[in-house]
Amino acid sequence: MAMKEQMLMMAAEQGVVLNGDPRDSSVAPDDKTDREKTSDEKLVAWVLNRVSQWRDHRNANYQEQWNMYERLWRAIYSDAEKTRKRERSQIISPALSEAVENGAAEIEEAVFGRGDFFDLWPEAKDDPANAEILSKNETLFREDLAKSDFTSTCSETVVNAAVYGTGIAEIVQSKSTERDIVAVRDPLTGAFSAEVTETDVERPVLRSVNPRNFGIDPAARGIEDALGVFIEEDVGAHIVREGISKGDYKKVDLEVSTGDLQTKPDPQTETPWMADVVNVIRYYGKVPTELLFPPEKTEELFPEDPAKDSTEPVDASMVEAWVVIANNTHLLKAIETPDMMKDRPVVAYQWDIVPGRFWGRGICEKGATPQKLLDAELRARMDALAFCAAPMMAMDATKLPRGFKFDIYPGKNLLLGGDPNTILKPFKFGELDANSAAQVQLLDSLVQRATGSIDSVSLAKSGVGGEARSGAVSMAMSGIVKRNKRTLMRYLDKFLGPALRKMMWRFMQYDSPRYMPANMTFNVSSTMGIMQREYETANLSQMLNSMEPGTTEHLLVLIALISNSGIQNRDAVLNTLKQKLARVQAAEQQPPADPNAVPTDPVILTLQRVDAQLELAKKQAQIAEIRAKTRLLDAQANSEAVAPALEAQSIALKGIYKTPEDQINEEFDRRMRIAEVALKDKGIDSRERIADKQIIAARANEPQVKVEQVEVPVPVDTGML
Repeated sequence: MAMKEQMLMMAAEQGVVLNGDPRDSSVAPDDKTDREKTSDEKLVAWVLNRVSQWRDHRNANYQEQWNMYERLWRAIYSDAEKTRKRERSQIISPALSEAVENGAAEIEEAVFGRGDFFDLWPEAKDDPANAEILSKNETLFREDLAKSDFTSTCSETVVNAAVYGTGIAEIVQSKSTERDIVAVRDPLTGAFSAEVTETDVERPVLRSVNPRNFGIDPAARGIEDALGVFIEEDVGAHIVREGISKGDYKKVDLEVSTGDLQTKPDPQTETPWMADVVNVIRYYGKVPTELLFPPEKTEELFPEDPAKDSTEPVDASMVEAWVVIANNTHLLKAIETPDMMKDRPVVAYQWDIVPGRFWGRGICEKGATPQKLLDAELRARMDALAFCAAPMMAMDATKLPRGFKFDIYPGKNLLLGGDPNTILKPFKFGELDANSAAQVQLLDSLVQRATGSIDSVSLAKSGVGGEARSGAVSMAMSGIVKRNKRTLMRYLDKFLGPALRKMMWRFMQYDSPRYMPANMTFNVSSTMGIMQREYETANLSQMLNSMEPGTTEHLLVLIALISNSGIQNRDAVLNTLKQKLARVQAAEQQPPADPNAVPTDPVILTLQRVDAQLELAKKQAQIAEIRAKTRLLDAQANSEAVAPALEAQSIALKGIYKTPEDQINEEFDRRMRIAEVALKDKGIDSRERIADKQIIAARANEPQVKVEQVEVPVPVDTGML
């Protein structure tokens, strides 16, 4: 504010009123004499009066929030984010930065991922009268867009919208000199030499505008329905002087100023460059007709017109104009809008709408609260970790030497006045809370819920066994896809489509030798990003398995599958498939042949005879096969009828005839029985003889002779063997 007051004082010393209504009768002192403001000064005062009011309204409502969003996005620490008075840690979580990058990358991939992001409506191409003109204009337009860095500017606008909530761009006429190398052949020697050709080119260029440098009528909800809009930025002094020398700007005594600090590209972290710059305000909107075309000048040009009443309000009638002001003082340009469509060269869109308001709601605004909670938890954890991890000692100060400094390093000797065990004691403040890590994970998930971002690693691990199924992934991504779809449709309808139309209008107007005037309606194409594209590819691959190859529906799905991919020769493959599809559809649409028609072509007759012979041979083979099957079935039926009788005979004859093995077994059993009987008879005789000898000895009183009893083995029943 001090700089602004200083500039106002400088302007007052120069005798120019910067702010205020030009109808005010007050005048500025000029060499201690009163003078009336010129027409240029009145126009400057009228424009700056509106610009300053709109700027103050914007800063009062949004500047503080924008500064906070930028700090959270870029991890810039500020004391404004402190949650505790004694907070020491300055860590900032990258959760919100990741959400911004994911959201911006998803929009850029959806629009520019395939390379070809726009086309003309088919109805326009079907008109034979305009087909050639439209095709030529489209080819030149794509070439000029590639030379003007259109894609990179759109990407920058997407990032601004994600951070600040609103993406803004300006269409300016860029004048440059293009140099090409041409090979020149010497007619005598035949050698080639390089020659540089220069061509002055003027083409419309899209430039991104930071919301800090943009202002709009607070009562408006869009660019076109506002009283006006302005873009304020610091421009190199050499650029303004070059414009003055070429006649693009009025010749004024241009002094170098420091500019406004808030209009610098990075006002929070970068030391602003304030030398050799000029603060320039470009105003696009309505101004009073009498200020743009003063009555005294129009009377000189058109004396036949009636004189205008000087008491008529200056804002009774308005005209669309461009006004360029330097250093809040000098009028560099003031002209009626030169564009043939009378549109304003500014386009803007909102990341997420706030009903009834021009300024939108971005990712940083959605995730600011959970991001602050997450940062507070992380900083508290880091501060607590410092107390738990850093070594601390409790010491008896009465037993320490004078001037004692407690520094620890390997090999140091401590000179104390007593027992070290009683003088020094390690001291520790508790432990970290075990629930702190879980709280960090919870707060990080809250940031993702608020911003619509996605953690691909956690999503892949959320399925059974650590692998997520396709259906589960689809359901998990549905909310994210829908939120991105809303932003994508606003980007296409409010920014990209209008920007292409406005640039084409200016190419037709300012580069008429190359571009032919024609009504061109753009069809901006897009997808849903890489994740949605991969999921759709998997579904299309499954659909192909259920279709017959070579049919119309199979080719259509295959074309959609190739179109959804990013292979290098995609266009060639698509052209081949489309040609094949046209042939298949033409064959399917042909009427069926008349069966009663008699062909006359000998080739066709020969083919028909061959087909008839093949059909006859096929039928004969089928008849022979049927007869063989009949004979086989008859034989099987006869076998089944005789089977019961054969089984009865086998049962009746079972056991009549003995095999050699049976005869051997019977002979062995017979002989074993004979052996058993013989052994039994011998045992009985032996016992009777012993008894007789004992009786005779007893009778004769002879000494008893001990007879050793022989144990006769008991015959074994061989039947058990």
